[in-house]
Amino acid sequence: MIRSGGVFYHLRALRFENALWSGHQSSVASFLDAWNPKSKDLTLIGPSAGYSLPTVFLKRFETVYAYEPDPWARMIFERIHGVRPVWKKSGFRFLGADPIEQLPKDGSAVLFCNVLGQIEIPSTHRLKKSLETHLKDREWASFHDALSGYEIDFDLEDARPEKALLPKMKEWIYVRSPRSGSIEVNAHHAPDLFEGTSGNYRYWQWRITPRQTHLIEGVFRGA
Repeated sequence: MIRSGGVFYHLRALRFENALWSGHQSSVASFLDAWNPKSKDLTLIGPSAGYSLPTVFLKRFETVYAYEPDPWARMIFERIHGVRPVWKKSGFRFLGADPIEQLPKDGSAVLFCNVLGQIEIPSTHRLKKSLETHLKDREWASFHDALSGYEIDFDLEDARPEKALLPKMKEWIYVRSPRSGSIEVNAHHAPDLFEGTSGNYRYWQWRITPRQTHLIEGVFRGA
């Protein structure tokens, strides 16, 4: 699994962003256009350098807050987008009894930037209840890893704007090289957080390297 942070990740972005990531970036832009939050302020959770985020979307907001501990990411973010967020340099703490309670109580729209599928979740049930409690009156969205693996693609022709459970996601797996032996596919925790949650869902794939592909789930709700 490739985490969105650290020098190695930024080197990957430099190598593959133009060659492989454009489809993912276009899908994120379409997803955010569909979300279309009305709030004048935005809080980003774990944006890294913002490689996935469209500049035109960020510039809609009067103030952007961002939880991002990686100093390289913060510098690159500002250079890419020409946007200087109010940085929360300590990052976002998911460990604890009620992690989402730490969000600023300013009514800003909240966007989890491909972070929920990468963190270790001690209690899916607890984090799900925290999301439901603290985001129920706010505009929020998340795009996150659902499945990932090597030498696979995802056939999303029958994907619908509704919650897909793990068995349906597995049906979308397409093995690129059937003769390459066994294929290992990783299931990430984030989709479990939204099982039974009403919202608008989107699915797309992100070819992160020539061999590694992630299935991304996006979900959003208005206020």
